[in-house]
Amino acid sequence: MTLNVKIEPVSGSFEQSAKQLRDMQAKAIPAAANMAASMLRAGYVESIMHGGKFGSRWSDGLHVDVDHQVMRSTITTRHDIPYAGIFETGGTIKGNPFLWIPLSGTDAEGIPAKDYPGGVFSARKQGSGRPLLFAISDKKPRYFGIESVTIPAKWNLRGVQASVMANFREFYDAAFKAA
Repeated sequence: MTLNVKIEPVSGSFEQSAKQLRDMQAKAIPAAANMAASMLRAGYVESIMHGGKFGSRWSDGLHVDVDHQVMRSTITTRHDIPYAGIFETGGTIKGNPFLWIPLSGTDAEGIPAKDYPGGVFSARKQGSGRPLLFAISDKKPRYFGIESVTIPAKWNLRGVQASVMANFREFYDAAFKAA
């Protein structure tokens, strides 16, 4: 005895259901990616602000971009300040030959030595301690030189990313139901 079973979709309904699923996915993927990107940005900014004395240029310079393509979205994080990554990973920065650090309480704070208005000059006796840069205008010290500085990790952007992306399925499911 032979028993044959034939399974086939009712004319047109399978194709229509598959198209509806694709359309729902095509709406849910970018919506979920946008939600994740928004949460990543908020978490990154919070991590940066809790990392120390980082002003608005550090949060404003952070960009979380989403590139939507058919059935795929890519989230990219970048920062306008090229050396921002050191605060995520930590590390040592070496001078060439020195790093010039502004003295606290002077008008040099926040200004690189090469950009100091009116210029600076170096004066140092051998073996007399750290090298100094003085303002040409009033001959007072504005910067001291060091050979290197070790920066500890201050931000936890990877932790924020892991936390947000662990919830991506929930974002997707909510977006899919709303589609």
